[in-house]
Amino acid sequence: MTTKDFNNKTVVITRPVERSESMAKIIRENNGIPLIIPTLELQLVKSEELIYIAENIKEYEWIIFTSPAGVKSFFEVFTESKIPSKIAVIGVKTEEVLQEYNNTPDLIPENFTAEGLLESFKSINLEDKNIALPRTLSARKVLPEGLEEYGANVTIAEAYTSSTPQDTSKLIDLMEKIINNEIDIITFTSPLTVTNLLNVIKQERKEQYDAFINQLRTNIIVGSIGPITGNVLKQHNIPAIEPKRYTVKDMIDALLQNI
Repeated sequence: MTTKDFNNKTVVITRPVERSESMAKIIRENNGIPLIIPTLELQLVKSEELIYIAENIKEYEWIIFTSPAGVKSFFEVFTESKIPSKIAVIGVKTEEVLQEYNNTPDLIPENFTAEGLLESFKSINLEDKNIALPRTLSARKVLPEGLEEYGANVTIAEAYTSSTPQDTSKLIDLMEKIINNEIDIITFTSPLTVTNLLNVIKQERKEQYDAFINQLRTNIIVGSIGPITGNVLKQHNIPAIEPKRYTVKDMIDALLQNI
């Protein structure tokens, strides 16, 4: 644990608004000023594939949840209380949301990434096993392809969409605050939180994009929740502070230790 605090620094939260308050609370507890400006919007989707999985869950040896939104979407269409399949989740928050529905995961990887989950499955026989994977269709293919290499039959079901906010005015306002040195720290918790912000600025304020990017590279402290998000930042030469364990709490601790 660190004894440092944010000393009234402004910390931007770019994750979806429904997942921001717990992070804002941690920032306030550490004497920071949270500024919630989502660069990503989530919409739950009741796709045909998701309904099929819910109605035929006993056909699946495993169901894998990679985010809280996937859990919430599944329980929108699942009419029973207990999932009979084995359950794997990525991340502490996904586990917490699953437990809110009175279900407990059988597998949580130590490394909260698709790669970490695949590593955990290495010692488990998945040959000809059916696996349900409710998630956004925009997610990386690493997980389903890796499971198929283990011999599994993977059913991907669209459970939610991840998109740029319809109202981009707050993102433009954030850009202006960053250029004007009104922001101390900005945090990113997924690749799309980075990509969406940069794309909006590039499309709507092209003439200010270079100044904006330069501020992120040189004057703003940037927090990344993990290496997948960090790799997107690296592609734009934006240095970031990254925790060893990929949780919001650990990212906040890493920022406190490095400011």
